Amino acid sequence: MPLPTEGTAAAGPSPPPDRPAPLPWAIRLLMVAAILLPMLGAAMLAAKEWRSIEEGAALELERAGALAQEHAQKVFETANLVLERVLDRLQGRSWSAIAAEGEGLVRWLRSIDERLDHLRAVHIVDPQGRLVITSATWPTPDVEVSGREYFRAHAAGYRGTFIGEPIIGRSSGLLSFTVSRARLDPDGGFDGLVMGSIPPGYFDLHWAAMAGPKGYFALFRPDGRILAQWSAERLPAGRVPILPAPGEPALHTTLFDGDGGQWLATIRPVWGGELLVAYATPRSALTSAWTTHVLSLGTIAALMTAAMMSVIAIAWRRWASEQRALRELTATHAALREHISRREAAEERLAQAQRLEAMGRLTGGIAHDFNNLLTAILGTVNLLDRHLGPHADDRTRRLIGAARDAVGRGARLNASLLAFARRQPLKREPLDVHALLRGFEPLLQRAMGDAVTLRLELAADRAVCEADAAQLEAALLNLALNARDAMPQGGEVRIATRNVWLGEAELQGNADARPGSFTEIRVIDTGTGMPAEVRDRAFEPFFTTKPQGKGTGLGLSQVFGVMRQLGGHVVLASAPGRGTTVSLFLPVSSATPAPAEAAARSGVVVAVASATVLIAEDDPEVREVAAELLRDAGYRVLAAADGRQALDLLERGEVVDVLFTDVVMPGGVSGLELARAARRIRPGIGVLLASGYAMQALGQEAPEFELLPKPYSREMLLDLIAAMVPRSRQGAA
Repeated sequence: MPLPTEGTAAAGPSPPPDRPAPLPWAIRLLMVAAILLPMLGAAMLAAKEWRSIEEGAALELERAGALAQEHAQKVFETANLVLERVLDRLQGRSWSAIAAEGEGLVRWLRSIDERLDHLRAVHIVDPQGRLVITSATWPTPDVEVSGREYFRAHAAGYRGTFIGEPIIGRSSGLLSFTVSRARLDPDGGFDGLVMGSIPPGYFDLHWAAMAGPKGYFALFRPDGRILAQWSAERLPAGRVPILPAPGEPALHTTLFDGDGGQWLATIRPVWGGELLVAYATPRSALTSAWTTHVLSLGTIAALMTAAMMSVIAIAWRRWASEQRALRELTATHAALREHISRREAAEERLAQAQRLEAMGRLTGGIAHDFNNLLTAILGTVNLLDRHLGPHADDRTRRLIGAARDAVGRGARLNASLLAFARRQPLKREPLDVHALLRGFEPLLQRAMGDAVTLRLELAADRAVCEADAAQLEAALLNLALNARDAMPQGGEVRIATRNVWLGEAELQGNADARPGSFTEIRVIDTGTGMPAEVRDRAFEPFFTTKPQGKGTGLGLSQVFGVMRQLGGHVVLASAPGRGTTVSLFLPVSSATPAPAEAAARSGVVVAVASATVLIAEDDPEVREVAAELLRDAGYRVLAAADGRQALDLLERGEVVDVLFTDVVMPGGVSGLELARAARRIRPGIGVLLASGYAMQALGQEAPEFELLPKPYSREMLLDLIAAMVPRSRQGAA
């Protein structure tokens, strides 16, 4: 620090650079204002909002109460008019005459109450309390109502319209309350009564349209007897508002329920005060809305306070504030970059899934056509070899052998491509993963060599999944060889299992798998790992980082295709220097695995004299080569360019022992449809299907007919055809 110059008074030692200067009073006052002013404003707005909510609730009470009052008034006015009309009809008539009219009077009463939704039935009762006529049923049941409240009231001298309490009718068996009028004799004495039944549920539909989200309606007598009630939400008995004792109606009042909760209510008279209708809404609904608003205001006030405090802090110590702002900006930037990175990773995963799907469709189509070419080439080579026979020189034999080897390599390459495209035939069956791994462990260890240690970590619980044992073993072998190549100096490979649940989030981008239980097989190595750009393309066919001639780039793509075709999932996790983990997820099976059976097929080609083979193949080169191979073996051959031509030959009565057909053909008849039609026409016919990929056309993993994959050798074709001829002739016989 420089010394003070001469003539300048030293003001004392400066504060340490890490300690802020004392806060000025002006800044302190601004800080207090920054806290108090937003809170005061929020309190004023909260008070205004409460008044607004109360005014809105009062308007809601006025509206719903007035509508309920008007509706109830019309209901009882209509009921009273009906009773007056019935009394006019009975005027001056004796009870014997009324009873004698019988069914005709019932029909007349029904013509009245059927036009009114709120009137369930109309009843006529004589002075002794016996039910004489009712519109509810005919003939009139023997019912005596002298003990009912309404009868006692009229018999005691009540001459108005009496509204009774809800009861279960003896004639109808339904809950309703009554509206009754007394019938008077010429001297004004009690001479029976007429009454109508009103179901309480009639009011529900109208009240539901008038009520607020938590409203409550009730229709009751001044003595507190409730005739009908309705609530917008199902409430237990203790939560229903308790209606007041007899007294004057109130436009605005407060009711309480059994739990002490307050209800804002309006109570209005109906039918000259004979009834009261109440509408109430819980005060808790008002306070809940107000509390939500207050919380919002408090949040805004807090944000305003924080903003003002930030401004004050900037004014107080600009440099420190700038540093804090810079740190916050850096943190925000890092968080944003992380968010963008996660989003880009998700988009990249989706794009990769779509890219792999598109590549799979393209690869499958190319592989199918390529199989046809290989089939034609292999058949031609076999025919050429047989044609030359012993006359071929050594050079010709080497060239023919080289051609066969090239076709074999092409077929193996095509098989890998079809595995990636998920179009290879699979034998899906319940498989004990632990038994497979224990049996396959020695082969895996030999494949990886002595420098790599293999360790199995099998879960204790059951691990049975739906899989193809051969394809799963091939996938594990591919992963083991990749792990070996990633550890040139040796290391350790662990294979672990467990049962897991995968949901939609974990299966995002995999349309072949469904959420559920899976058996996970993790292959973990301690190798060099992969950078991100390699890891993201690891499942693409022909992508490899190995030197020329050291790998085809089809290992992981084949694993990917097999897992997807089995309805499973595959996940690869890797980083440079941290090794690689490949997780295979296969759908769990509840079935019991079948014991392994050794399958064997005779390799002897048997030519059956006079047997006829019908070939259906749309590719002319493949068709001609197959026909020549069969003719050369002694068979009679019929050839068709599509399924329709082949079907015409069968329908014309051609005697055919074996049908040899491609699966995918033009003309509207596929190989599978042709095979089924052939079996219907000739039940014993042998059927052999051929295709570069049969799964897409068959739509199942276990075809009902024998399947010969393309390209096929002469021996494979003749072996299968020869085996079918005796069965065909036996079936025909």
